[in-house]
Amino acid sequence: MAFTPPVPSAKLYAAIRAELIRQFVPGPGSLHGPDHWQRVEDCAVHLAQTSGGDAMVAHWFGIFHDAGRHSEGADSRHGHRGALLVERYRDRLGLTDTQLDLLLWACEQHADGHTTDDPTVGACWDADRLDLPRVGIFPDPKYLSTAAGKALAVRFSHSPSGGHPDDFD
Repeated sequence: MAFTPPVPSAKLYAAIRAELIRQFVPGPGSLHGPDHWQRVEDCAVHLAQTSGGDAMVAHWFGIFHDAGRHSEGADSRHGHRGALLVERYRDRLGLTDTQLDLLLWACEQHADGHTTDDPTVGACWDADRLDLPRVGIFPDPKYLSTAAGKALAVRFSHSPSGGHPDDFD
C-alpha cells in the first residue's frame, strides 16, 4: 500500500527521498534501504492514525530513520546520523517545532529498544520493529508501544507467512 504523503508537494517528497537514496552508504538494495523505508513509512502512518499519533511525523520517520546507516551490520550511531539528516532537511519538511522534536527523538532512539507512551513515537518505533521479519526476527509485543502494533505482532506471529507490515489492512 503506497501512502500519499501529507507534504507541501509530492514532488518535494520525491526529491528528498531521491537525495537520501543517493547518499545512502549501503546502497538502494540494502535490507535497511528504500524498500524497508517504504514499508516502515506505510506502517508508521497506519499506526499513527490508529493510535492518535501524528501521521506527518510518522511519514517522515519512514524515510529518515535508517538513512544514516553506514553498514548492514551493527551500526549503533545510525539513529543519531538519521536525526542529523532530519536537521539538515528541517526547513523543507513542513513540520512545526513540536513535530520536528518528535521526529528527531524517534530517529535518534529508534534502535535503542525503548518503548514509549507517546503515540507518534510509538507508531514510528513499532513500524520499524514490525518489519524485522525481513531479517528473520519476529517482534515480541512487549517491545512494542502501541496497542495496534502489539495486535499486529500477535497477528503476524500466527500467520503462515510470518506476517509483514504490508499486511495491516
